[in-house]
Amino acid sequence: MDRNYEKICGARTIQSDKKGFFNKFYIETKQTCGEKWLQNCFGQSKSNQARILSMFNDPEICDTVLRILENVQPVYKQKDALFSAQNRMDAEKYYILSANTNKQENLAQALVFANLAVTRAPAKGVNKQIDGGFSLAMAFRTRAAILLAMDEGKVALSDLKLAASFGLDTHKNVDYYIQLAKAYELIDEMPRAEISLKIAEKFAGDKKHTIEVCREEWASKKSEKKKPKLKLIDKGPLLTNGENPDLKGASQLVKLVESKEKGRFIAAQNEVRTGDVILNEKPIAACLLPSFYGGFCCHCLEKLVTPVPCSNCSGLAFCSAQCMVEACKSYHRFECQFMDMFIGSGMSILCYIALRIFTQAPNVESALKTSDLLYKNLCTHEDSRQADDYLQRSLMAGFLMRCLQRAQYFGPRKTEGFIPTAIEIKVCTGLLGLLQVLQYNAHEIYQTVKSVDHIFDGSKIMYIGAGLYNTGAYFNHECWPTVARYFVGKNLILTATKPHHPNEVIAENYGPIFTKMNLKDRQRSLRGRYLFDCNCMACQENWPTLQKLDKQVRFWCPSNNCSNILHFPRDVLKDVRCARCRKNVSLKESVSRLIKIEELYRKAAKAMQEQKVFQAIDLFKESIDDFFQIALLPHKDTLIAQLSLIKCVAAIN
Repeated sequence: MDRNYEKICGARTIQSDKKGFFNKFYIETKQTCGEKWLQNCFGQSKSNQARILSMFNDPEICDTVLRILENVQPVYKQKDALFSAQNRMDAEKYYILSANTNKQENLAQALVFANLAVTRAPAKGVNKQIDGGFSLAMAFRTRAAILLAMDEGKVALSDLKLAASFGLDTHKNVDYYIQLAKAYELIDEMPRAEISLKIAEKFAGDKKHTIEVCREEWASKKSEKKKPKLKLIDKGPLLTNGENPDLKGASQLVKLVESKEKGRFIAAQNEVRTGDVILNEKPIAACLLPSFYGGFCCHCLEKLVTPVPCSNCSGLAFCSAQCMVEACKSYHRFECQFMDMFIGSGMSILCYIALRIFTQAPNVESALKTSDLLYKNLCTHEDSRQADDYLQRSLMAGFLMRCLQRAQYFGPRKTEGFIPTAIEIKVCTGLLGLLQVLQYNAHEIYQTVKSVDHIFDGSKIMYIGAGLYNTGAYFNHECWPTVARYFVGKNLILTATKPHHPNEVIAENYGPIFTKMNLKDRQRSLRGRYLFDCNCMACQENWPTLQKLDKQVRFWCPSNNCSNILHFPRDVLKDVRCARCRKNVSLKESVSRLIKIEELYRKAAKAMQEQKVFQAIDLFKESIDDFFQIALLPHKDTLIAQLSLIKCVAAIN
């Protein structure tokens, strides 16, 4: 095994950015303690708790650790009322311009400035010198006007309500109630629209003409059929055959099994057909990559259109008031003031998830229970780890625990000292265990970015975060997976890309895939990253990459109860001899079926090109199921069909 490559892979799961200060912390600590102490003392620790106690108590290392961690301070992007007000005025300028020229272009630019105004505005009363302390309310009000001009009633209504909640004076405010009426009308809630307009009418005075114009516009639009402008958040497809009561988020078609060689893994419990949805699972915890804080909701991971900010920091945003409230009531209140500290440390996304498991829990005891169960049930390769790997993870656990201390996760401290208490040692131990679990069990979360002109042409995969999935972690790896993996928000979806018989392994792919990577490189990558040698069929038979694969096909022997493999015959009209069942068999029917299957592949590909996605899915499901009845992989056209099916099922969710 390449220990150096394994070490590099392991280090990347703790610190993804070597420019961060954590790497200096680790190197300084390692130099202080020396290699002899690291191997003979720290390296001989038999438990995570012993490692944490050693880090904080052993005189060879504790002074350096405590001195550096003492300096942990809140660092985050703060609000700026002046910046918000300037951007609000720019938004209003483009909004006014949109009434005369280039409506859509000017409204789009106005929305950009309005979003900046909203995210940087301080909470009510924080800076009374600017906007009288109502910068946030005014920013929401301005953005609502822009959204109404874009016919986005739902989000405009949300912004109007937020403006009121953050202090906008709505008493006898005619303009506010007219805007409210327009928002309700756009979402077809006419009774509420009429009530809002009547309230406006009551206080209208010389603005009654505006109300009359509003009613005339409604009358002219009655015959028009409204369409929703923004995508509603979905939870993904339904599980085929319902949920397995013993496996959260998994279909009843699958089961959890265990063997000495493979450990615990997912296999088929019943017949599984191509296209069956076998997993739709919420994460235990999931986090957005910091580089996407400005583009996606940090809570549900949906793309941001009209961001709703945290009331305290400006470093990230949410897609709705609901997501903002849910986040700020749980994990974000502890993470908020340390967001730039985390980014500056260079810590990996897995460290964010480890921290999130604690910050999102209702209490410390619940978080400790979750971390203990995960450490007990999921793979950690504890016996294969080196001393410096444990040191690096222990230091990261100490850093995260110190941030929790400063965020008063454990409550107000009686002294300014950093020396951890008994419960803080337990949390630090739990974090160390999670940092081991996450290395081998987390999933990258990605979205498919579609082009404007075509669903598939020009689309690309964008990795936006990572999550830990309890059931999803039990799927073993093969270098050609038997499921399609995609995400709906944070939910992990797995859909079968081939039929499975009962007890057949249902496999995921951990990254190295035979279509793009040769056997030697795949094995090196898997040993270094996951510490195992892959023995899947693609590895056993050393399948060539897709580019080098010819169009030859291997058939199953058509005799009953025979599982022998037969190569494509030189002469289809002549029988071939099966070495296993010792019968002369004809492959004429198998070849005929293959020709029909390949024709279905072409029809499905044409449906994809015409963006008839559901038709393409049905054709791929039928043809792939038929292929596996008569033949087996690798078969180039079938591999391409499976890849195409993956694109299709991801495109409709």
